[in-house]
Amino acid sequence: MNGLGRRLPPDFDHVLKFPVRALISDQLLVVPPAGTEKSLGLPWWWKQYDQGEEGACAGFGHSSMMSITNHYQRRRETGQDVTFRYAARWLYLEAQFIDGWDDTPPEEGTTSRAACEILRARGHRRVQRGVTGPESLDNGISAYRWATTIDEIRAAIYSGRAVTIGINWYDSFDGAWIIDGERWLPQGNLGSIRGGHCVCLYRMSDRRQAFMLMNSWGAHYPPTWMPYATLKRLLSEDGEAVVITDR
Repeated sequence: MNGLGRRLPPDFDHVLKFPVRALISDQLLVVPPAGTEKSLGLPWWWKQYDQGEEGACAGFGHSSMMSITNHYQRRRETGQDVTFRYAARWLYLEAQFIDGWDDTPPEEGTTSRAACEILRARGHRRVQRGVTGPESLDNGISAYRWATTIDEIRAAIYSGRAVTIGINWYDSFDGAWIIDGERWLPQGNLGSIRGGHCVCLYRMSDRRQAFMLMNSWGAHYPPTWMPYATLKRLLSEDGEAVVITDR
């Protein structure tokens, strides 16, 4: 069984104080029209991104968000197909020290907010040709906000920003339904909560009424559709969705 590791934050003040809806109100982000299809692209190395049994999903989920967003933005602005890969375990371990939980480390898991704060305050460590570079603010973020609705997440992906979600992970999510050759998470009866998990959303389909997620379980868990209705429920269960707002 693959590891999880998302911990609830000690409070949810960040979601209340820094909502992404303020940017939509100011028209800095735009909710796309109904019927929109949008994909930011999947890294070629996604099968290698595997946290194993370790509770390091926050490091992997937020590193995936950075990789997909930076690759998409670079390709759109310059036409260059540049790979951005980051040291996910480094981000996970550093986030543990500031996540507000006295027992981490050594206990496993950390919060989405802590991972974002490391990216904002210290940046990230980029991996190039198998070599991990030093931490650098150039590889981080300067601002981020929190989405609480499906339309806000649609607006983020429409604008070229991948979104990391921290959610309850149900045992039914460990597998997937195959519908017309595509992998799907269920709706309705989801089973029992197995723990907390972070995954990255990089594609939206209004035709399917679903987002596609990149997990951190390597080749064992290919990209999978998550219905809008399922995510709406997960967000109502102390879920979080972070949006980079400086790119």
